[in-house]
Amino acid sequence: MSETPRLFFDDSLPVLLKELPTLFSAEEINQGLVVRDTSGRLRFLSIKPAPSDEERAAVEGKLFAALGAYARKDCVIAYCDEPGVQTLLEDTAAFPMEQESIAFRFLDRRIVGSAWVDHPQDEPNKIPRIVFASLKGGVGRTTALAITAADLARRNKNILVIDLDLEAPGLGDMLLDEARSPLFGSLDYLVEDGLGGIPDQALSDFVGTSNLTTPGGGRVDVLPVLGKRALSHPENVLAKLSRAMIEDIDDDGGAVSVTTQIAKMVDRITRQASYDVVLIDSRAGLSELAAPAILGLGANVLLFGTAQRQTIQGYAALFAALKWLALRDRAAREDAEWRLLFKAVHAKASLNEAVAARYRDDLYELFADNLYDAEDLQQDNPDAVNFGMDDKNSPHWPLMVPFHQNFLDFDPIQSPGQLQAEFYEQAYRPFLNGIDSLIAPSKPGIGESE
Repeated sequence: MSETPRLFFDDSLPVLLKELPTLFSAEEINQGLVVRDTSGRLRFLSIKPAPSDEERAAVEGKLFAALGAYARKDCVIAYCDEPGVQTLLEDTAAFPMEQESIAFRFLDRRIVGSAWVDHPQDEPNKIPRIVFASLKGGVGRTTALAITAADLARRNKNILVIDLDLEAPGLGDMLLDEARSPLFGSLDYLVEDGLGGIPDQALSDFVGTSNLTTPGGGRVDVLPVLGKRALSHPENVLAKLSRAMIEDIDDDGGAVSVTTQIAKMVDRITRQASYDVVLIDSRAGLSELAAPAILGLGANVLLFGTAQRQTIQGYAALFAALKWLALRDRAAREDAEWRLLFKAVHAKASLNEAVAARYRDDLYELFADNLYDAEDLQQDNPDAVNFGMDDKNSPHWPLMVPFHQNFLDFDPIQSPGQLQAEFYEQAYRPFLNGIDSLIAPSKPGIGESE
């Protein structure tokens, strides 16, 4: 007798969906809820009351046999008249899904990565915020942010720069010499705020003023990851990092997510002075720490990437998650306008137009398949999100940052001339023009590339 083939994670949900129509009607499946627990095991919550023990055993036995290790062992089927089930059935965090022509609702429980299923923040901020994000390091994301800060300050804008790349900080070293570094950084804020809180009068200890600030120009303030105290006590950095990445508990005993903590920090620091723009460096990759910047700050998000297949494949995972969020918003009759806050950036671009065109095509498919509304929805809804492939004002049409040998050893503290206009102007002016259109856009949330 041959053994049943072992299931893997990617197979488990399709197998459950194959079995459910043999046990429940299409309406019962659609109004029920598939729940995947924190370990990856599945169960189905039914809108029907519990059947007899014999019928229940038969139903569960079939699912246990099909799902194997991916069946929730204590209860693979739960019914609406059982404790807690109705509350879960009404959970607004559930995603409306359709696979194999089966419509269902899905709730994904997570310990790590839960910030990626939070509702995106799209409330407009009085002060424009721009997040610099990427899948990988080494694509020039932080360099572009530093040059953006320098250029805006040169044009009399007051800039707040925030480093949220807690695991690989770099902005502090780029924009603050040792004498200008503040006592504390964003890492300290997230630790201390969860313990005893930080009074308003202490917030100035977390911000240093860059030497980019010159008489007659704008001011550049920087909230680095590491302040002087952390730099003088490097043995405590990893210990702080482990505590900065966990939920806090408020005075009422409720959990405060890392996203909420970071959003509160950005709001409080921003209110300490009069700023024209806030520039935020995100953690590279798809870790839990990247989600608060990308989803939780109501900011325009620049997605840096090189014209390589690995960039598109990597962003496919992020965009598939964003598609879930958009579907959930639309099911709740919300417009999901946060989708307009994303903007692609072609980093380290060559002069090869064929490569650039191929990359634009790949980006269009990524946005169209995941973030843009289908044509039938666009016909019924004038506010639907949709753009043509050649629309230069669209989120998928990338801002360009060309590859330039001069920026390989970018270190403006050691070489201050690298933040002078004559050094970066030729390479970065088209990108900086795009930044200007994000700050004062002709259409909300969309930057122009030219």
